[in-house]
Order: sequence, then structure tokens, then C-alpha cells
Amino acid sequence: MEPKLRYQAIKSGDINLIDAYSTDAELKQYDMVVLKDDKHVFPPYQGAPMFKEKYLKEHPEIKKPLNQLANKISDEDMQQMNYDVTVKKKDPYQVAKDYLEREHILK
Repeated sequence: MEPKLRYQAIKSGDINLIDAYSTDAELKQYDMVVLKDDKHVFPPYQGAPMFKEKYLKEHPEIKKPLNQLANKISDEDMQQMNYDVTVKKKDPYQVAKDYLEREHILK
């Protein structure tokens, strides 16, 4: 089922349980409870920047700040940023910039 439809279905009471990404904005939007995966059924998810080597050679200044993000963004942080953009309709650029400044990655 498409993610948006899952949340609509659970909100309307048509279903009682869904699978979701812990970073989904809708978890916050609908004040949902996330169950602990104590059996480790779902693998951890960590986003990673990917570039063509040529691009990185042309822009070497981005390597250090991007490496500073490794294992830095928590699920809660990402969920909040997704919520700010998806639900509150904040500018994605500004949300990301605010995060990077708050974490002292961008000055």
C-alpha cells in the first residue's frame, strides 16, 4: 500500500497497524506510537550522500561537511525535518540549513 494511503487508512480506523519508516513525518502528524523492533526484523536505515567522483573532484569543499553528517542525524531529527517540510510546508532548504547551523556543521 502506498505510504500516504496507509496513514489515511489508519487515521480513519480502516486498519489498526502499519509498517512505517521511523523518519516518516506522518508519525508525528498523527501522533502515532512506534513499536520497538526488538527482534530486529527491519534493518537500520541510514541515508548516505552519493556523487560521481568527477563532481567531488570539482567540489572538494563539500567532502568534509558531508562526512560530518555520518551517523549524526537521528531518526527523531529526520522525522522532525520531514514533518516541517511535509506537514508545516516549510522550505526544505531552510529546514536543512537550520539543522546544519544548529549542529555547527554550517556556520
